[in-house]
Amino acid sequence: MDRTSYDSTWEEDEEDDSVEQECSTNNVKAPLTARRPQNGKTVKSRYKYSYMYSSAAKDMQNYRHGYRHSDYYIDLKKMPNLCFYRNEIAFKPSGYHIEDFLNKGKDDYNMLEHNHNYIQWLFPLQEPGVNPHATPLHKKEIQEMKKDGRVTGNFLEAYKLMLGFYGLQLKDVETGEVRRARNWEERYTNLNNHTHNNLRITRILKCLGELGFEKFQAPLVQFFLEETLCRGQLKKVKRSVLDYFMFSIKDKRKRQGLVRFAWKHYEPQCEFVWGPIDLLRDDQVELNRQKRGNCDSREEHGGENHKGDEMRPQKIKKENGQDDEKEHRNEKTSGCCSCKPLKSLNLTRKNSQKKSKINLLISRKK
Repeated sequence: MDRTSYDSTWEEDEEDDSVEQECSTNNVKAPLTARRPQNGKTVKSRYKYSYMYSSAAKDMQNYRHGYRHSDYYIDLKKMPNLCFYRNEIAFKPSGYHIEDFLNKGKDDYNMLEHNHNYIQWLFPLQEPGVNPHATPLHKKEIQEMKKDGRVTGNFLEAYKLMLGFYGLQLKDVETGEVRRARNWEERYTNLNNHTHNNLRITRILKCLGELGFEKFQAPLVQFFLEETLCRGQLKKVKRSVLDYFMFSIKDKRKRQGLVRFAWKHYEPQCEFVWGPIDLLRDDQVELNRQKRGNCDSREEHGGENHKGDEMRPQKIKKENGQDDEKEHRNEKTSGCCSCKPLKSLNLTRKNSQKKSKINLLISRKK
């Protein structure tokens, strides 16, 4: 019996996830070509990998597909999330108005760490959280919030506030690129020691996609992948980066690119469970082949600077003639093994030199 799978990242026959999200956000029935199996229904996949059967995959797919079956009732005349971001009401319980909170939070990281009432108001979603006084987003509320300049301005400041709390800063508001802040070491220690912040960051990433800031998602996830997989930082955040952060990206092509990056830098690669390893390996081989082809093209059309160098194109062509099987073999071979033939060759030469010296001495004695 087939298990229920919840990840369609690698299904090429489906439309982009953003299609259904756009339809559901605008309260429009999605076309048949854009509908997704979800909420317990099987996603037919050509590939099998452990992550696709997990509760994390189910949660993130439900988010990416727009919560079609989880629209909560609210009084559309009140719209509490909209009113909060317009600075008309304070968050509950015992909270602040948004603009007062943004000013206070900049100088009070202790409050941001230990107060758990604000996070659902600051980054609302179309799903309930642990604060019973916070109201899930409604699709019509999302439309109104996206159109309101004061709301989007306050939301951007809220995002910057939380980046600072985690030791980051927004480098480019146009691209969403982030970088380490000056106090990153202190804040990374706090992030490692308080793992409930992993849930908060997942909520922030989801909310970016809900309120029209999708372009900020991929750069933030890319940064966390580099910190955890390439630089060895934030060890207690690493699993959440792979299980949740990476799959918050609504753009399927960007999501695939992040999974490829994660597979390339994950160790050991044989234990990577967040995508189809065979496909990822084949993609890497094809990418390497394209890079070699680009080298050939540059050498063939290099102009006058390469006319006198007749041997160089031949050498590159020879190197590029490696077949895929040899390439896979080279990937598995460590650098130490490649030194063994050279060592044996040196030993042979030394032995032959010793023999010649002995023969010379014997001939002289005679």
